[in-house]
Amino acid sequence: VAGMLAALVSGNFIVRYGAIRISQLGLALCSLGLALVACGNLTLIVLGAIIMGIGYGPISPASSHVLARTTPPGRRSLTFSIRQTGNPIAGFLAGLAVPVLVVLTGWQITLFLVAALLMAFVWVAEPFRHDLDSDRIASSPFSLSQITQPIKLVFLNRNLRELAIVSFVFCGLQMILTSYLVTYLTLEIDISFVAAGFVLAMTQLVSVFARVFWGWVADRFLSPRIVMVILGVTMAVCAVLTGTLTASWSYGMIILLMSIFGASAIGWNGVYMAEVARVSPPGMIASTTGASLFFTYLGGIVCPSGFAFVIMTTGSYHYGFIIFGLLALVASLNLLFSKKRH
Repeated sequence: VAGMLAALVSGNFIVRYGAIRISQLGLALCSLGLALVACGNLTLIVLGAIIMGIGYGPISPASSHVLARTTPPGRRSLTFSIRQTGNPIAGFLAGLAVPVLVVLTGWQITLFLVAALLMAFVWVAEPFRHDLDSDRIASSPFSLSQITQPIKLVFLNRNLRELAIVSFVFCGLQMILTSYLVTYLTLEIDISFVAAGFVLAMTQLVSVFARVFWGWVADRFLSPRIVMVILGVTMAVCAVLTGTLTASWSYGMIILLMSIFGASAIGWNGVYMAEVARVSPPGMIASTTGASLFFTYLGGIVCPSGFAFVIMTTGSYHYGFIIFGLLALVASLNLLFSKKRH
């Protein structure tokens, strides 16, 4: 929820203070949030989660603001997709390192180490700020209409509205995959914790290359909408197959399935962000991206919570993967058959 709201209000702050400065502030807030969570107190955990959300929300609008003014339109999908590889690369490293660090040092020390790494990157980003924040307008005013106008635009613009619906479902399934996969494989498929962590790492690693590949395809061969339809159908099929997993599946087959799952359910972001930037009004890319991400993050809240409800109701993870896989299929087919406004 904090990430949703932070993304929504970030547009004006990015214009006023610069995309790099806001990104540095986001890193610092995420570091503080992790440190609070590491304290182990429930109140501090909740506060830390809110602070991390505030820090995470503006990151994508800020980077979209930078890339939209520095990237030729014909290379936008590929460039945005390369930008989006940061998430799965970090996810791959976390999937490999965090379980080992937890075993060696405990979960609290592990979180403090990650928090320290975030602060190091605040310093790394500083030399780039002068050039990349050269377009900032220090006198830019702040008003409530700057928050509500992008939301209205997403509702009224058919392309943005359809993209928001698809991103709601896609982000939800992505969060379900990354949040529940290790627990699912450990509890129901009887795979060891470290082996399950490696499977999660593989979904992240494959998605790094997949994001670049899908961005290249969207620039050269197919429209971004068609690429997103292909990704949606693929992740839907993989989710349903994940729901049919049993302990009789070989470890290699599980890795293969989850790699394809990761390539689609974690590989869609770059094409989506580039398409949002393309259909946004001039000068409103940061604000429109933030408003679109409001619905994206909302899917990341609602769908995993719905997945948890299915688990509590049925006592099984299997139905959750099948239900939300079918939901992704419906959203993809709606994007495919919807008529474009001339």
